[in-house]
Amino acid sequence: MNRKLTGILSVLALSAMSFAQAPAAAPAATAAPAEQAPAAVPAEESAPVAVRGADAAAPVAAEQTAAPAEQAAPAAVAVAPAAPAEEPVAEPAVVVAPKAVRGADDADKTAASARAVEQFRDARNTVLYETVYTREDGVPVRTVYVAEREGKDTVSFDELRGLYPMKFKIGARGSVGAYQLAGNDWDSDQYNGISWRAGLVSIIPLNSYTMGIKLGVLYEQSKASESYYINDVPTNFRFSQKKIDVPVLFTFKAATSRIFFDLGVEMSVPLADDLRISYTDSKDVKHSNKIDLMDDYRSSLDCAFVFGFSVMANDYLSLDIAANLGVSDLYDGHLKYMNMNLDASSLNLGITVYPF
Repeated sequence: MNRKLTGILSVLALSAMSFAQAPAAAPAATAAPAEQAPAAVPAEESAPVAVRGADAAAPVAAEQTAAPAEQAAPAAVAVAPAAPAEEPVAEPAVVVAPKAVRGADDADKTAASARAVEQFRDARNTVLYETVYTREDGVPVRTVYVAEREGKDTVSFDELRGLYPMKFKIGARGSVGAYQLAGNDWDSDQYNGISWRAGLVSIIPLNSYTMGIKLGVLYEQSKASESYYINDVPTNFRFSQKKIDVPVLFTFKAATSRIFFDLGVEMSVPLADDLRISYTDSKDVKHSNKIDLMDDYRSSLDCAFVFGFSVMANDYLSLDIAANLGVSDLYDGHLKYMNMNLDASSLNLGITVYPF
């Protein structure tokens, strides 16, 4: 009778341990104990079968049934600590909160930087940019700093945007070019030579980037000569001229370009004009005669149409190319053996230095 009670108690102990393990292993499956409960009922019927075998086998069965109870208890202890493993679920909330705070700080810093840039832009200050680091593809990553005062490492906002403003400038220009005196008729005489110029020029902007006026005062000196047969005698004619040129030009350029296109007129006031006629007669005697054309022939004012372009190498130096096409006659009257219906044209290449 004691053996039967021992077997029944063992079965009940095993069933109790199985019920204790079920909620810890699977908290969501609440119906599992209800399904396992009927399994304990046949245990009472199977226990007497083990007793009917032999009295010697009863202690063995008791020890075998008790052993799972001892092994199951540690299993329940091992599973029970699994419940606290769910506590780290709250960690993402702790990580996300600092990110939101940092984002707000970044937004505040960005707004403050924007306000600072606008403040210095209004004050027409300059900026400088420095390389923070270079990417793997070799492209430098830059950041812009606002500088209160201009320095050697600073750049203007126009330079940062690739714009070249039209600035007021005064400079000294020197040029040299080909010079020609010719008539309007196809059979008119032509005299070729060289001219050089030197003087002051200025650029007066009409807007910020694209349009301006170029004014100048230049001293010009030129020579032009040619030889013709007069009564079968080769005769040389050489003009020596001095004058003051006053160009008035409109200049145009793109906002992002350093190339200026010039278009306008030039007025010239003659200072000196001499004509030297020389020849050698049949007796190899050289004859030379100098005529001052300013007295009776030279007009008081010459006009020419001018077009050309200038390339600004930097803020202080430019390369200038200009063509001057005369539109007025230089002389009035008639000279023996010579057509005086002449106007002047030239093609000039020069350099202008802008110290200011």
